[in-house]
Amino acid sequence: MKLRLVLFVIAGIIVVMAACRKKEVPPSSGPPPPPEFGSSENNLGYLNDGFRKFQQAKNRPPNDLNELVTEKVIARVPPPPSGFAYTIDRKSGLVTLQQAGQPK
Repeated sequence: MKLRLVLFVIAGIIVVMAACRKKEVPPSSGPPPPPEFGSSENNLGYLNDGFRKFQQAKNRPPNDLNELVTEKVIARVPPPPSGFAYTIDRKSGLVTLQQAGQPK
């Protein structure tokens, strides 16, 4: 009888402890976080994915990359590699890297 009571109390403690565990917080529904900066391929993929999402949602290309941030499609524009700048090629619908100071 005492053994049953002890087992019952232990089982109750285990159930209470399991219910008190810290719950995982679901990810926010905001813009995806930027990739690890430093990889041009990751950064271009991130920007082009945001560009496509914006274009599908708004039925037009963004005016510039900052519009992707203001419309909460991406968290921020990653810095381009030194000596380069991001450009939007409206014909192909892609964000590309171009040497800074070169004509578009």
